[in-house]
Amino acid sequence: MKIRLVLVSLFVLTTILSGCEKIFIEPPANNPEAIFENLWNTFNEEYAPFEERDVDWPAAYNTFRPLVNANTTDDELFEVLSEMLKVFDDGHINLTAPNRQVFNSNKIRRELIDDGLFSRPVIKTYLEPDFRVGRDESFLYGKIINQNVAYINFDYVGDNFLVLNDFLNKYKDVNGFIIDLRHNQGGDFTYCFSEIGRLTNQSRYVFRSKTKNGKGENDFTDWMEWHIKSSGEFVDKPIIVLTDRYTISAGERSVMAFKTLPNVTLVGDTTSGAHGTMIGRELANGWFYSLVIQKVEMADGKSYEGIGIAPDVYLKNELEEINMAIDRTLEYAIDQLR
Repeated sequence: MKIRLVLVSLFVLTTILSGCEKIFIEPPANNPEAIFENLWNTFNEEYAPFEERDVDWPAAYNTFRPLVNANTTDDELFEVLSEMLKVFDDGHINLTAPNRQVFNSNKIRRELIDDGLFSRPVIKTYLEPDFRVGRDESFLYGKIINQNVAYINFDYVGDNFLVLNDFLNKYKDVNGFIIDLRHNQGGDFTYCFSEIGRLTNQSRYVFRSKTKNGKGENDFTDWMEWHIKSSGEFVDKPIIVLTDRYTISAGERSVMAFKTLPNVTLVGDTTSGAHGTMIGRELANGWFYSLVIQKVEMADGKSYEGIGIAPDVYLKNELEEINMAIDRTLEYAIDQLR
């Protein structure tokens, strides 16, 4: 009995000490060198698509680590970390610090290249006056003026996709649909996958993903497959999906789903090429950053991380035309469906 009591006491004491050890672990050091090491090591252990993006991370360390010392200022440290993160050119990587412009690793997004080639005010001029707009322009849909074609735009992927069923019902007699995912900011792709079930008459394999689950370079979960499944009254009409370089993340996963449908044509520009799941981390000085912890392969077995999904028909707007309220990509889609 005494032996059992001693063993129980030892177990309780060990548990308490273990808990205390966790409670009193010192926070990461808040100095320039420690912050650099923390960010570099976190990417080294958790970032997934090094191979897909052809990034030599140890080489980046050798290049940028000597630029940081105990006397490095916050401005200098932010600049060094930003320059190092540029090697990824990944739209899912951000570095955020107070009173500074958010840094994005992707050159197109960082420099707003061709950002002005997409304009909702211009798009509205193509729609009949009774078009519908969601809160904060989360969606926009209506019928093209003098054409038997219906148009819908999604600003992101989320509960705004719930209007798709109403859209399909309202315009069930049109010749075809334009689904505009240009400048789609991403979100939760499962909303899209559940809502486009009416656009397929069978289950279709879209992509597979695996997520980092350890510090080792090959520490990943098993692959998980994602499908869209038929649901509701089947809508069998030609569909044109519009994309551009700002179509990112869940927006791209939605493009992957549409690409599996035989009646869909992709028109526009190549997507961003950043579609793995991202997470946020905080540095000891209160700065925040994001990184990607997932690999994604499309139904064709290829990864388009860092590449983007190319359209079937490449077409790019001109800024001069946008300024004259002309959206040539949209007009092409209308002409194909009229």
